[in-house]
Amino acid sequence: MSLAPVCRSLVVVLVAAGAFSDLLSAQEPATPPIVAPPAIVQGRIVGPDKKALEDAEILYGETRSVMSDRRGRFVIDPAPAGVHDVLVRKIGYVPVRFRVAVTPGDVWEGTIHMQRTAQSLPEVVVLDSAAFKNFRPSWLTGFLERRRAGMGTFLDRIDIENARLTTTGRLVATSPGITAHARVGWDELNVNRCGHGFGTSSTGVVYVDGFKTETSVTGRFTTLRDYPPERLWAVEIFKGRDTFPAGFYDPNACLLILLWTNRR
Repeated sequence: MSLAPVCRSLVVVLVAAGAFSDLLSAQEPATPPIVAPPAIVQGRIVGPDKKALEDAEILYGETRSVMSDRRGRFVIDPAPAGVHDVLVRKIGYVPVRFRVAVTPGDVWEGTIHMQRTAQSLPEVVVLDSAAFKNFRPSWLTGFLERRRAGMGTFLDRIDIENARLTTTGRLVATSPGITAHARVGWDELNVNRCGHGFGTSSTGVVYVDGFKTETSVTGRFTTLRDYPPERLWAVEIFKGRDTFPAGFYDPNACLLILLWTNRR
């Protein structure tokens, strides 16, 4: 009896079995990657008497906003991971600003104390959690000193939000004696101390975060379009050379605009 046909049949069976095994492996669903759960930021807002504050607004970065409940509690879930600026505000209290860093899967909980005041921009932020770092921009001290001197028009972040204006040109025009007109690609300003346009011997100057960014003899500024209100934390407007603060004096200018962003 010959064994050759039997061997050939066994080879065919083994090959077929291997192919069937490969087919089953190909049809098995791939193991999904492990994804960390989103971060959660939660806490409690209290006043100087340590009692809960209801309806305090918590703005997390540029996309999330929640209100505290009657127990002062708030929850941001999910909280986008990364480093985000946070603003806590309530009418009649000092706004609290800070920067928080969270990674996927983090659960942070803390207590934020708010102090009663009519002041719209706090000079000192006190937080009772080591997880929060004080966020005090480097430009803030100079801004507060110039605002106390009262030689110009000063808008902090709360003023900017309350104005509800869509262009920085119109925001600047809230200063007395200035009008703004939206044009294609720029905002045009008219200042009563500069006449219509600024003339060849008089200019308007715009600084962004302390750096001279643009000058204009026509009243047309593209920088005001480059930095819309939502990007700004403060604006200073000075009309007339006699009002210009030290460090920003320009003998050829009749208008000085200082824009401050939220960078340190």
